[in-house]
Amino acid sequence: MRLLLCLLLLLAVCPGQLRADETIRQVQEELRKRNLYFGNIDGRSSPELAGALKRYQNRKGFAVTGTVDRDTAYSLHVQAASDTFTASLPDEPVLRSDTASALPESQRLALEKEAESNPDLVPTPAPPAEPPDPGQDLNPERVTKLVEDYLRDSETDDIAAQVRYFAYPVVYFDHGNKQSDFVTKDVQNYVRRWPERKYALVGPVSFFAGDKETTNIEFTFSFEVRSDARKTKTNAKGRAKHRWTIRSEGSELKIVAIKEQRLRE
Repeated sequence: MRLLLCLLLLLAVCPGQLRADETIRQVQEELRKRNLYFGNIDGRSSPELAGALKRYQNRKGFAVTGTVDRDTAYSLHVQAASDTFTASLPDEPVLRSDTASALPESQRLALEKEAESNPDLVPTPAPPAEPPDPGQDLNPERVTKLVEDYLRDSETDDIAAQVRYFAYPVVYFDHGNKQSDFVTKDVQNYVRRWPERKYALVGPVSFFAGDKETTNIEFTFSFEVRSDARKTKTNAKGRAKHRWTIRSEGSELKIVAIKEQRLRE
């Protein structure tokens, strides 16, 4: 009985500490961009995250604490939860890209070594918008329909419909080049985790320069996902940005690379 009372008191006094922490989630996102953290984006502290923070802090000349102090947060362009209001997200992966890639140990160590020598290395910003090559027979209406169809099918439980948009091997989020079996399994897991999903395109689709066979596109969408698998409904919503590289294959357009970024409100 005394233990139960203590637990109830803890829940009443510190509810936020038992759920995902938005600052930690942002730190996980930033360290993954720099190939220093390879775990799930779930807002929870872990020994793996502490190790990634220590490697980053060591290279930057900060105090090596393995925690998110002010210097580390500022350097990673992360705002502390106390500095800004952000919507609470559940303590589990929300977006498909939040799930960690199962990298071989040798590849993970190689990426960590490269990242330690370049602690500020982050993805290159998108190039200025340019129209696609006329020879690709692409126009905004055709590409927008592709995006809308993708979002519509992503709301269903039809796995085959969701994986047919990709050309294999596809550069799949942070997982690298993957074949259809990996993507199929990943989509199945995501559908099980979030049985109810709603997506909506926000604004126009932007075009960026590609090569002679491909075109890069970028768009923002809103998402809302729900699950009652644990008897208490869990939901999450927000906005995210996708960047695709697409090419024509016969009469169809296929995604050859896909990246995802959660947008902070």
